[in-house]
Amino acid sequence: MIKPALAVLRNSSFVFLCAMAVALLFPGGASYTESFLLPVLGVIMTVSVADISLREFLNVRTLAFPVMAAIVLNYIVLGGTLIGLSRLFVDDEMFRHGYVLMAAVPPAVAVVPLSFLLNGNTRIALIGNVGAYISGLAITPLICLLFLGASLVEPTRLLIVLAELIVLPMVVTRIIRRTPLIGYVEKVRAPVVNWGFFIVIYTIVGLNRDTFLDETDTLLIVVGIAFAGTFVLAEVVNRVMKLFGVDKADRISLMLLSARKNDGLAGVIALIFFGARAAMPIAVFTAISVIHFVWLAWWTKRMR
Repeated sequence: MIKPALAVLRNSSFVFLCAMAVALLFPGGASYTESFLLPVLGVIMTVSVADISLREFLNVRTLAFPVMAAIVLNYIVLGGTLIGLSRLFVDDEMFRHGYVLMAAVPPAVAVVPLSFLLNGNTRIALIGNVGAYISGLAITPLICLLFLGASLVEPTRLLIVLAELIVLPMVVTRIIRRTPLIGYVEKVRAPVVNWGFFIVIYTIVGLNRDTFLDETDTLLIVVGIAFAGTFVLAEVVNRVMKLFGVDKADRISLMLLSARKNDGLAGVIALIFFGARAAMPIAVFTAISVIHFVWLAWWTKRMR
């Protein structure tokens, strides 16, 4: 009885859906958890990349395709889709800012474990993800400056936040990998990531609870954009890659890279620079991403 219960509590989809449900029912705590988001996300990032070995990056010739695919699919295709659709259908300026921040951040760290769970090519997911994060140190500020301007997002402050949430975790993990702590970190990684994201999702959704319940017309548009950026975009990538003869495992990882953003990072940056309202589209995208993963878990078993 205890083991099945623990298995449910370790299930990412269950934990994320619980976070959204609790936030909608009991949003009051979000004002308190907001101040903890930066360190919580830093811990999530640290344990998420703890198993990444630099040996994966010694063969330069095998790095080009995963890295370029991640940059094109995540920043240009998905990022362009989010910004383009928000410009066409969204009037709220803060929501638009949220979409720009989503477009600017790297892929979700979860692309690697999700790729493993879906029997995708984890090497493509891993190398593409790390390459996108390193590129993100230049691409993220560039997109923010291009679409938001230095007057809205101070470049120096943004670089400091990116250093805290991307560079510092990768440095810390290099140190941890040289100590016996790495074994413990690998054991607790899944629950730490799941429940860390519980806090992030709970906070973002809780702070936007009234918007979720009161602005139904706007919410429908935001849900539509999130659906396009996950379900529709991933399937388009799948079909195009299939036409080029890309095998199933590779396509699964490329689908994830084309439809997953680091929503936690985008949400924290949105709260720091613009406030809760700018994080609302990010919260919706997170919710649809959870549903999309549940769909992919069923659909990838039937893919050819």
